[in-house]
Amino acid sequence: MTTRSGQTSETSFGLLLRRSPTATLFGTRTRRVFALIIVWLIVREAALRTNGFQDGPILCPVRILSGYPCPGCGGTRALGSIALGQFDQAWSFNPLAFLFVIVSIAWAARLTYLNRLIQQVSNAFRSQSASIQVISLTALYALAWAAAINRFDSAIL
Repeated sequence: MTTRSGQTSETSFGLLLRRSPTATLFGTRTRRVFALIIVWLIVREAALRTNGFQDGPILCPVRILSGYPCPGCGGTRALGSIALGQFDQAWSFNPLAFLFVIVSIAWAARLTYLNRLIQQVSNAFRSQSASIQVISLTALYALAWAAAINRFDSAIL
């Protein structure tokens, strides 16, 4: 049974399922694109007011505890630089921010090809044994951390 508000739906087995508020809020492509534009405008305005998020304290717990950046360090400043159109500076802060932007656009626009590719990669990864998954993720994290430390040592952060 589906209610008029679209909050619940009935499966073929007669089970009544509740839709999450997020699924209802971002249910259509138009809503997703609109939300992405609003977020981009907020990030751009905040970046303009804070010199590209460069004025402020260090909030990364890994960097506070160890003195070395994590793979995500510089991501906020990179997103601020992307919002301001300073792509070369964003790349020097953290190249992973570009991946975040691409994935966000693919999510908002529901780009079928990219979503299908992401699903295929996810299924291939999940089909591996747990030990292979842990080793792969650990190696990927170590490489990303080495790249972040390299950026840190070159006085970018």
